[in-house]
Order: sequence, then C-alpha cells, then structure tokens
Amino acid sequence: MSAKRIFQWIMIVAILTASFAPAGAALAWPGCASYITVQWGDTLSGLAALCGTTVDAIRAANPGLGWWVYTGAVLYIPTGYATDPVYYYPAPSYGGTYVVQYGDTLGIIASRMGVSVSDLLAVNPGIWNASLIYVGQYINLPAAAPTYYTVRYGDTLRIIANMYGTSVYSLQLLNPTIYNPNLIYPGQVLRVY
Repeated sequence: MSAKRIFQWIMIVAILTASFAPAGAALAWPGCASYITVQWGDTLSGLAALCGTTVDAIRAANPGLGWWVYTGAVLYIPTGYATDPVYYYPAPSYGGTYVVQYGDTLGIIASRMGVSVSDLLAVNPGIWNASLIYVGQYINLPAAAPTYYTVRYGDTLRIIANMYGTSVYSLQLLNPTIYNPNLIYPGQVLRVY
C-alpha cells in the first residue's frame, strides 16, 4: 500500500470519528427540569426541541395553554426530570394575572391593583418598555407581601435571579440602589418580589 493510500484512510477515519463526536455529546444532555419559567424569547417549539418533547405534549400537560407563552409563565415539561437547585427556595408567588383591556396603561393597572409600576415591571420581565402593552396581553400581578433575600458569599444577581425564577433586570428594578449589577456584597438585603 502506498503512503498516499494510507494517508487517505487515516483522513477518512479521522473525519468519521469527528462527525460522530457531536452526536455523542448531544445524547449526554440530561434534558430539562420538570418545571420551567418562560424567559423572554422562548417559544413552545423551542422549549420542546430543547427538552426533547413535542409542543402537543407540553400543551397537554398545561391545560389552558394556547399557542403563545408569556414571560414569567411556569410550564410543566412532561419529559423533564425533577431536581433541586443548589439553593432551594419556594417558587415566586404571583398575585395572579390580569388581561390588559382597551385604554389600560401600566400606571392605571398599578393604581387599580394597589401596587407600583416598578413592582409590575419586576414580575413581568418580558415588558421591555412600560409604554408598550397591548390589549389581550397577560400581565403577572405581584404578590401582596414582598420577598427579600440576603446575599451570601459567592452570589451574583444572575444566581439569585435563577433561584427565584426571575431576571437580573427585574432585580435591578426592585433594587434601585444597585448602580452596578456586578457589585453586590454578602449581607446585603435585596428585594426579590
């Protein structure tokens, strides 16, 4: 066998080995948690693909769920696995939802519900502009009592947001004294909801 032929066989084996490596890594993905808090940009088809299930299975497991998902909604994923996070805290307790009516603004809804606009924005991280809400939109209402968290060593706003199923942006809205989201310290008390 010539050196050229040996080199060709080595290249073929290397290419085939490299092409099967990503498939093995994809199979190692453990899946999704049983409950997922919808983040901005999530879609039912995207969540189904990520979690290895179907849109119909997610809709069947969540009665009343239409074809649209809203930021902050908590969905049950039927093929997910049940795990506890590093820090276990109760899920955020929203005070319910409100469907936006014609003529509503966040200020009107906030005064009607007895909360502040910043409280509404904090539990609705999908609302990027407080002036842009639309008729038929579901808005999460904040729980009656605020929830606080004492920062521990090693915590970041991202870690705290993940623990409570919220976003860094929501934490910043609720804690206007945080000028730099990268500078929090142990012992600092933050409002989470």
